[in-house]
Parts: sequence; C-alpha cells; structure tokens
Amino acid sequence: MIYLFALLPILLLVAVSLTKGVKPAVLVSSVVTSALFFYWGAGGGHYLGAVVVSLLTTFNILLTVLGAVFLYTVMQHTGLIEQLTHSLDKLHPSKELRFFLLAIGLTAFFEGVAGFGTPGAIVPLILIALGFEAVLSVSVVLLFDGLFALFGAVGTPILIGLQAPLGLAAADVNTIGLTAALLMSGVGLLVLALVFRLVGQEQGPLANRRLVLLLYAFLMLPFCGLAWLAPELATVFGALCMLGLSVLYFKPRGVKLDLRPWLPYAVLAVLLLLPKLLPPLRQFLDWELAFENLFGSGIRGGIKPLQSPFLPFVAVGLGVALVCKLPSLPLREPLGKMGNVFVVLFPSVLIAQLMIYSGGTQPSMVRYIAELLSHLGQLYPVFAPLIGIMGTFITGSTTISNLVFGASQQQAAVSLGISSNVVLALQLVGASLGNAVCLFNIIAAASVANIKNYKAVLAHNLMPTLLAALLAGLLGTGLLAVLQ
Repeated sequence: MIYLFALLPILLLVAVSLTKGVKPAVLVSSVVTSALFFYWGAGGGHYLGAVVVSLLTTFNILLTVLGAVFLYTVMQHTGLIEQLTHSLDKLHPSKELRFFLLAIGLTAFFEGVAGFGTPGAIVPLILIALGFEAVLSVSVVLLFDGLFALFGAVGTPILIGLQAPLGLAAADVNTIGLTAALLMSGVGLLVLALVFRLVGQEQGPLANRRLVLLLYAFLMLPFCGLAWLAPELATVFGALCMLGLSVLYFKPRGVKLDLRPWLPYAVLAVLLLLPKLLPPLRQFLDWELAFENLFGSGIRGGIKPLQSPFLPFVAVGLGVALVCKLPSLPLREPLGKMGNVFVVLFPSVLIAQLMIYSGGTQPSMVRYIAELLSHLGQLYPVFAPLIGIMGTFITGSTTISNLVFGASQQQAAVSLGISSNVVLALQLVGASLGNAVCLFNIIAAASVANIKNYKAVLAHNLMPTLLAALLAGLLGTGLLAVLQ
C-alpha cells in the first residue's frame, strides 16, 4: 500500500491532466500530496520549508518566461519577427524542411548553451511566426528537447548530476556519455518518426522525410563523437555543425540569405554562452540568495538569479528597442502572463518538493518509487529509463533527476550484477526524455506561446516519450546481454 501512496501524486497528475486538464490536476494532486506529506511523518516546519523552496523555484522559472516573452514582444513590435519568418525562404522551398531545421537545430543549440527551459521559451515562438500551429510547435520542440537535454547546458546533467555525487572516474563518465548518446541517437529516430506522424496530422503528408533525416545525421554524428571526448560541448557543437552544414548543402548557388533579423538571437546566444567561457564571470554570476535550515527543518532553499536567462533576454530586448527606436516598451503582455502561469506552475512545483522532502520517519516518496522498480529483477534495465523520466517529471530537471535517482540506479545495477555504467546511461537517457512531458516545461513553454490548453501538449507528448523510454530500455538490455 505504501508504494501505491508514493505513486499516487504522479498517477493523479497524469490521469487528471489527460481527462480534465493540467490546472485541475495540479490542484487536486497538490492537496493529496500535502496530506501524504504529513502521513509520511514530516512536520509543519518541513512543509513550510518545502513551500519556500517551491516559491523560489517557481520564481526562477517565471523569470525565464518573462524574459522570453519580453524579447519576442519587442521584436514583434519592431517588425523583426516578420522579417525573420521570411529570411530562410530562399534556403529551400519546403516549409516543412525549414520547420525541422529550426525545431531541431535551435532547440539543440539553446539547450546546450543555456538549459533552464530556454528552448521551449524561444523556439516555439519562431515556429509559430513561420505559420505553424502553437500546440504543434510547443509539442515538437519539447520532444526534441527531450533528446538534447541529455547533456543539458555544458554537460551539467552528467558532470554535476552523476559524476560529482557518485564519485565517478573520468573514464566512467566518458563511457556513460558515449553509451547514452548512442542510445539516444537510436531512440531519436523513433521520436523523429512520431514527430513526422504528428506534423502530418496537422499539416498534411510530408514530402521531405529523407532530407530531415539528413539534418538529423548532421547533428547526431558530431554529438555522439563529442559525447566521448567532451560531453559539455556535444550539444552546442552538434547544433552548430547541423546549422552550418544545412546552409551549405541546401542553399542554391548565388543566392544570398538575409540573416540580419536573426542578429538579436545571435547576440542572445553569445550572452548565454559567455559565462561558460569566462570562469571569473561564471563565479560572479554564481552568487546565490540562500536560506539555510528553513523553519528549523534542515531544508535549504536558494536561487541564483544572475544565472537565469532573464538578464540576457532583457538586455537584448532593450538593445533591440533602442536600435529600432521603439517609442515605448511593451510590458503589459509579458507581465500579464505571470499571474496566470503562477496559478498552475506553483502547485506543480510544490508537488515535486513535497515528494522529495516527505521523508520524515521513513524514506521519501521518491525513494519508495525507486525501491519499487528495483524489485523488477532482470527486467530492471528495461524500466530504468522510466525512473529517469519520473525524476524529471517530478523535479523538472535532468540534472536533479540524476541527483535524486542516480545512486539508487547504481545500487540496483550492482545488486543485479550488471554494468552500472550502462544503467546510469539509461538513467541519463530517461531523465533527458522526461523534459518532453515535465509539467514545468509544458506550462512555461505553453504560456510563452499563449496556449491555455496545457492538456493538449501533454497528450501529444506522453505516448512518444513512453515509447522512446521502452526502446531505450530494450536497447540497453540488449547491450547488457552483449557485455555479459
């Protein structure tokens, strides 16, 4: 019964989201999770501590949403968005090919540069401006983000999420990174096929699937190569290779592309990447507003506002407004979204924190979930990616999913006598895939795109994500059989 109670918040979130909508789901599940929190033996101080951590996390996400909407609104008022939508018309006559070029390339690039849900805040708006439906654009970008969040912003999920807490040797990190990248490249083909189906349902039959597969190869080959050598560079370098090779391959001879409307996003990318290249600046931006031992609970809360993409978004937006001599700043729309987003986002974040900190007189809910799945025996590797997905679904982060479940995945592998590196690679793959169905990402990206029906995005992405996890588990099980 205790295992059912541990799973109940997740089961309610998924079931009610798909039947009644995300807003009723997070409200119902937050009430149930609050009751379970006290049933687990935690006290009032622990509850208040979890509430404060949830508020800080919600504020951090809202900053990204606010900054992204501000920049886009400024560019829209100055006419840059309209220019941007036509800037690649001469690259290839196929609108769907341009859709996939931007959806794959820009999602990978901004994920590798910034993380923090940045791709979901930027790329769908560009696709919508090209004339694609909002729910489709958000769904596809989040599905692709599920592939490229593998190494997140400069390798954080594997370096901070796995190597540091587990004390992994550099050789083990290389092996895990390469294994995860190869598994994800295979899983990505399934995701791509399911995206073809999704886009075909909305836009009609696709005529350039082979060319889209070529785009995918342009990215995945350098991605897998660098996963072994330098996972922190794999996503950014893979995206740049894809975008560069695509222009060289598709651009007709003698044709000049007007890339000036893309300049604000290029400047944004530089500002986001700069702290990674300059250690002194990174140390300065690492300043944290921390709250120790909240309400005597031992729970620590903190926020690093200078690391948020908010400041680069605002800086570029102000620069565009100044250069284009915008008479006034469009603030009403960005600020207007914040209240509506908070009502849905905060309860979903609260559910995650309550599940993590629920361990009062017994292990937390998330630990019980990991223990339940570890009882699967030799079938365990098939379901290992599902643990990673649940971690990201609960916490909203590939890195935190690895921090929460990495140790239990490693212990399960040791007890079963199988390669812990392969199992940790499956955890990493699952944690990355979870970004496609994580409610934090869905709420933030949908809100930026002015979508109120969050349920539609979850309905689009749930089955592809679960099928991708199953394929990853099967491929991992096959690899383990070969190694043994």
